[in-house]
Amino acid sequence: MTYEDRLKNMWSLDFDAQMYSSLLIIAILLVLTVVVGIQARHVYKKKLYLQRPHGGYMIAEWGVEKLGNWVETTMGPGWENMTGYFLALSVYLFIAFNWGLTGMPSVIDWLPGPLCLSIIMFVMIQVTSLRYNHWHYFHRYIEPIALFLPINLITMWTPIISTAMRMFGNCLSGSIIIGLVQWALGKASMAIFSSVVPLTGTYTWTSIFLAPIPMGILNLYFSLFSGFVQTLVFCTLSALWIAQERPEGVAPSLVDSPRARLAKE
Repeated sequence: MTYEDRLKNMWSLDFDAQMYSSLLIIAILLVLTVVVGIQARHVYKKKLYLQRPHGGYMIAEWGVEKLGNWVETTMGPGWENMTGYFLALSVYLFIAFNWGLTGMPSVIDWLPGPLCLSIIMFVMIQVTSLRYNHWHYFHRYIEPIALFLPINLITMWTPIISTAMRMFGNCLSGSIIIGLVQWALGKASMAIFSSVVPLTGTYTWTSIFLAPIPMGILNLYFSLFSGFVQTLVFCTLSALWIAQERPEGVAPSLVDSPRARLAKE
């Protein structure tokens, strides 16, 4: 399908399967957000916030607190209002990395997935820089001299390319390794046990004898552990690149963080 055909059918629901996976993940996050929001409203309406939280609200409160501390440690004081963004980003990324365990198409080993997340990060970096540097923002493209303008215009896209390719490559390589190992174990299992258990048609269930334990270990590593590491790396890089756009000496109160407002009151 050409790009002209895609533009003509851009409003149709004929998406790639990975797009439906991404939309389903977003829907799950929206439902969880609404449930936690209702619980939080009940807690504050009944003035139960001085009591020990429990259930899903306790997990949500613990996660927000830990992520808020991480944001302050990584980005510095005054960035607490970024906690909500990184909460949504980290939860979405971790679920997306492990979405293949459900049997549905994965999102991260589909290039548009990590590419869109990297573009969002890039836009936030540029918007933050414009917010604090104003017109001086454009001076970076002629540093140290105006002759470097073409080079700087090319290198400005580095965050998009590096982060998108890193996520895409890590997830795709894990999927390929899991597929190859599963294929090899299936062939080895058939070769070992087919002489004991007769074949049934063109497929034999003896091909699964050797797969469960090795495949379980590989899925734990490439999905859970690797997904956690890649989520942490992407969020950390995003936080550092966004935070460095605030010039040194600029008061954190300009961010208008919740803690800054409480301090004023």
